[in-house]
Amino acid sequence: MQRSSSSPDLSSGLEASREFALTGAVGVERFAENFMIVTYDPKADVGLWLHLGTWPDDFGIYEDQVLISLPGDEGQMWMFAYRRPAADERPAGANLKLHCVEPFKTWTASFDGLVAYCSDEDMRSGRVRDGAKELARIELELSMQAPVWDAHQSAGSRYGGGSMAEQVWASSHYQQLYTATGTVSLRGRTMDFSGTGMRDHSRGRRGHGMDQWGGHVLATAWFPGSRRGFGLQRMWTPEGRITLDTAFVVIDGQLHHAGVVEAPKLQKLVNRGEALQVTLQSDLGQHQLQCSVIRTHFTTPQKPLGLAFGADLSGPYGIYAPGHGKWQWDGDTGYGLIERSARLQQGST
Repeated sequence: MQRSSSSPDLSSGLEASREFALTGAVGVERFAENFMIVTYDPKADVGLWLHLGTWPDDFGIYEDQVLISLPGDEGQMWMFAYRRPAADERPAGANLKLHCVEPFKTWTASFDGLVAYCSDEDMRSGRVRDGAKELARIELELSMQAPVWDAHQSAGSRYGGGSMAEQVWASSHYQQLYTATGTVSLRGRTMDFSGTGMRDHSRGRRGHGMDQWGGHVLATAWFPGSRRGFGLQRMWTPEGRITLDTAFVVIDGQLHHAGVVEAPKLQKLVNRGEALQVTLQSDLGQHQLQCSVIRTHFTTPQKPLGLAFGADLSGPYGIYAPGHGKWQWDGDTGYGLIERSARLQQGST
């Protein structure tokens, strides 16, 4: 599907070629390319965290990672798989495929495979156990709603801090807010999906310096009623030194770089119901947002590479916790990502 050439430019000055997957290695040790799609539909009460990336020690292998938040108290579903796709299929794994229809405007995401079930308690009380498999299918079209937010540009703005050069997970990274429509088939039923979310795309060395990973906060949301959006990304070392400090707000179609005044850290293992606050500062003033956490997934970074699903407090680099939140901004309601990580201690449940 092609959009009209009169539609707004959402590229923030990035080249269109940045949107497409690389077809071969670039000769850099542990170089990886990663794509993430995260979205939540409040009517269906289903959240999706879809991650597709190359394995840092072999650029030819793609890893699928999928986390699904089921409605109500039904729990969660997960899977991971590996595949060496042909160059013209990338980015694609064994079950998950992403496709750029038009750069910075339209993407599609599809999944057709098997997932395993776990309860919320299973996810927060240790590494999840493999078990019986269930069929799952996802077909989504993503329509971009805001200009791209580039981490390098944001860090170099008057409100930013740190740099992508200091990161151990990538050297280039951008994100974009969207609306998602399509269908999701889970647990024997197919439902329409209409949500909001964020996608990201990163490239660079990954996993080469995880001893410098102390934690992070990444939060984004789109507010369809007022057509506003926001995002923040803060990273720090184990000693607490902030290595990346970036944020933005989108108002009236314009992206404004912002500074992080207040951001919620991961302090304990709670699946749902946390009340969090974000405060940002831009040229437009101060922006205060409140989040009620809908569902949090827990994963454990491994040494030297990869993630294990479930929270293992004995892991070498702490806990990584992506999730979905209901956000309030001056009376408007939106839904988006609340993702945090920290080196938690035993007894943090």
